[in-house]
Amino acid sequence: MGLLEVLEDRYAEALEALKSLPIRWDRERFAFWLRQDYPFVEALYRYQAGLLLEAPQAHRAPLVQALMATVEELDWLLAQGADPGAQVHPVRREYIGLLEEMEGLAYPYRLVFFYFLNRLFLEAWNAHVEGEGPWQELAQHWAAPEFQALLFDLEVMAQGALEGLDQEVVAHYLRRILEMERKTWSLLL
Repeated sequence: MGLLEVLEDRYAEALEALKSLPIRWDRERFAFWLRQDYPFVEALYRYQAGLLLEAPQAHRAPLVQALMATVEELDWLLAQGADPGAQVHPVRREYIGLLEEMEGLAYPYRLVFFYFLNRLFLEAWNAHVEGEGPWQELAQHWAAPEFQALLFDLEVMAQGALEGLDQEVVAHYLRRILEMERKTWSLLL
């Protein structure tokens, strides 16, 4: 069973709640959401850099690609008006705190959670984003074959790392990641 199937099987209710949030898209709300994404993506960059430092050779190329995608996303967010010195919303601070907490875990856990962070975001994105709007450029980025291939590589790596991990620890952090994704997307309500 693949990781996406595990996610859908064990966390169907939480995933459905995330995907069915009554998001209200408009330019102003989306711009706020993007500006608040910057500090989280910056923290994710640090998380990924730490992951890369401990990665076995076979994992390095995909993790470097993921890190470069994050650097490009940070540049894009700055071009959209994100201010690195701006006050961080409490929801984003809480999610950053979770990333920092997970940095203390062993590499295999961090790799699995990195995959789930990306997968859950993409699941929510695909459920909520449609039509024309300022989000179109990001929608094209997430749907690009290169990003989909990277996500596949991460899933394969995470699937291999999942074996032998304490499933209670995995379940604990996966529930927390799901909750943080729900809170983050709720900023668009």
